[in-house]
Order: sequence, then C-alpha cells, then structure tokens
Amino acid sequence: MGNAIALAKEAFGKTLEELERRQQVTDFGKDPVALGRRAALLIMAESIWGQHLGALLETEELKTLLGVKSRQAVSDLVKRGKVLALDAAGNRKLYPAFQFGPGGRPYPEIAEVLKIFTGAVSSPYTIASWLVSPIPLLGQETPAAWMRKSGDPEPLFEAARRSASRLAH
Repeated sequence: MGNAIALAKEAFGKTLEELERRQQVTDFGKDPVALGRRAALLIMAESIWGQHLGALLETEELKTLLGVKSRQAVSDLVKRGKVLALDAAGNRKLYPAFQFGPGGRPYPEIAEVLKIFTGAVSSPYTIASWLVSPIPLLGQETPAAWMRKSGDPEPLFEAARRSASRLAH
C-alpha cells in the first residue's frame, strides 16, 4: 500500500507541475495546502465508498451490462428512478453493481426503494449505504441480499419506509 501511495503522490505532483507549465493552473487559491488536502480526500473518498458498497460500474460498463448503445439510455433509467446513480469525481456517474440481477437487469424492487427514499434523503450515497447495511426487519440481511434472494418484497419496502421516515425527520 505504501508503494502505491508513493506512486500516486509522485504522479499527482508531476501532473500539477505539467498543468502549471502549460499555464492551465496559474492560481492555487489562497491556501494551496488546503487544495492539496481536498484533492487527496476527493480521490480517496471514491475508493472508500467502493470498499463499502462493493463494485461500482462506470457508465460504459453499465451500457454493456444492460445491452444498450447510448449513454442517454442509461441516463433515462436513472431519471425514471429505475437505477441508482452516484456522483463521482470528474463529473462521472457510478452505479452500484448490487442493484443488478444475474441477467444484467436492475432488480424490480430497486425502483420502489428509490421512490420511497425520494425526498427523505439528500444524497444517493445514503440510499446506497442503506442497501448494503444489515436491517433488523430483514433478519439482519442487507436489502441488496434480500433482493438477490427474490423473496417477498413487502418486508423490504416496509424497511425502506421506516428508514426513510426516520431520515426525513
């Protein structure tokens, strides 16, 4: 791990120097130390979330999984509340893999769960985290595992309603 961090630090420094040489970065703001710390935290945040949430698919990977040809098709699924998307660095979207079944389609329950949480939370990361957290009403199973088992969806929806209600207050 230490070697990987050393390589990342070196690459980050070289990139900043290159941008400065090309005069694409002329001002590092009032506090360049704070800028560097923020950049490092932003980069690591995605990695940490990935550890918690499991595999996160990029848009191109999701297009392949779904068998669609355009980014617009993926975007439409997100807008219609059929797929959970997470904002990532570089204006990218990431899609937790746990929401897709063996055939590559989103689990049908995911749409209802997303609908239940609408307005109760301000970040899709909250919903994603809930989906991979053990829930007492589900016998300490995670909602993602519950969907994989294809059991009765009503306990899942009730757990979502209870959690959304608590989070909304």
